[in-house]
Amino acid sequence: MKALVWLSYYFFYFPLLKFLVFLFSWHPKVQERLEFEKRNDLGPLFRSFSLTGERADLCFEFSSEGEYQQAAPLIDDALIYGKKIELVFFSPSVEKTVLKLASLHPDHIRCLRFPLLSSNPWVKTRSFGRWVTSKNLILIRYDLFPELLLWSFKKDRQLKMIWVTFKKERSLGKNPSWWKIQFLKQAKELIFAGPEDQDQGKNLGFQGDVFDFRLEQIKRRVEKKADKFLHHFSLYPEFKNWLKANPKALIFGNAWPSDLFLLEKIPENFLVVLVPHNLSDEILSSFKKTLNTMGRAPFEVNEQTEKMTDTKTMLLNRKGILCELYEDFDYAYVGGGFETSIHSVLEPLVAGSRQISCGPLHFRSTEFDMAKKTGRMTEIKNSEELIEWLMHPKDVEDRDKMNLLFHQYQKMRESVISC
Repeated sequence: MKALVWLSYYFFYFPLLKFLVFLFSWHPKVQERLEFEKRNDLGPLFRSFSLTGERADLCFEFSSEGEYQQAAPLIDDALIYGKKIELVFFSPSVEKTVLKLASLHPDHIRCLRFPLLSSNPWVKTRSFGRWVTSKNLILIRYDLFPELLLWSFKKDRQLKMIWVTFKKERSLGKNPSWWKIQFLKQAKELIFAGPEDQDQGKNLGFQGDVFDFRLEQIKRRVEKKADKFLHHFSLYPEFKNWLKANPKALIFGNAWPSDLFLLEKIPENFLVVLVPHNLSDEILSSFKKTLNTMGRAPFEVNEQTEKMTDTKTMLLNRKGILCELYEDFDYAYVGGGFETSIHSVLEPLVAGSRQISCGPLHFRSTEFDMAKKTGRMTEIKNSEELIEWLMHPKDVEDRDKMNLLFHQYQKMRESVISC
């Protein structure tokens, strides 16, 4: 099998990739990706540790911001231990986050934008296998590139996979692909996203624990809430007083225009705070138009807002503070369930929202399964069900369950980053 993958990569995949890149070199998306990958040539943070005769202790490979947040507490703790780290990422969406962290630890971090289109097995900045020095690769969920599997074939290599899930396959009634199975076979350690994934893994012959590392990351964010709001949401004291004066409040987090029909029958005495997932002018305009039609003219809070006003509907046009805000709301609706899939329900779950709901499209979310087991999660399909959820809340006490999950973090951390 190893020989087959090696031959397929060098004599089929790699030549075909280069041919397709050449053939579609005129396409804006191809040009944009190539420009992104060329930035690997810029600056000392992107130079392999091998150029200075050093070796990293750990390499983390992830796709985008969501996967980075899964690894963030592990990365932070590894840095506290003084470990050298390589961060390999695929999406431009996480570039700013990675570079900010690397700039704070220039002696301990090196970064690589995954060379997909510019791949060249004989050039370090164009080859994952030549650039990486660590013998410990922690792969987070999605990217199953042949270079990663080839890397794992060499002796003394440790491939660890975290946040492993088969939820998409289950929703489609399919078995995991042959390619995914090969990665699972090579992994020295597996940590599954949920119990159902663990059970399916056992049926396939794979053993591993269950844990979601974002639990710890969200917990740490909420604990630092006061300091963050001091610098990034100076209106928070006024906002908090406004909530205290109006105890019936609902937050629509990561909302889309497609979620707004749920508010058609909501009582007038309920405060509604809407935090759009997309803060483009087009989306904000759509929110305002729909809310005005409902008779809920929104008060927009953005970076220029200097003073709160008494309102029943707030449109929060601010980035990066939603996770921490959930702590202030007993009722939290998470958007995306009428688009392609819901956004993070783990954030309100960990932050402390007592009642959480979302739309019906949650088949891709492993977080939904975890939240459902706590008893706090409710699926909402229409405005009548939203009213029923608000007026007849569940009586839930899951503090012991959550504390148990938090206590598992240290054990899981050591199993992943010890080397």
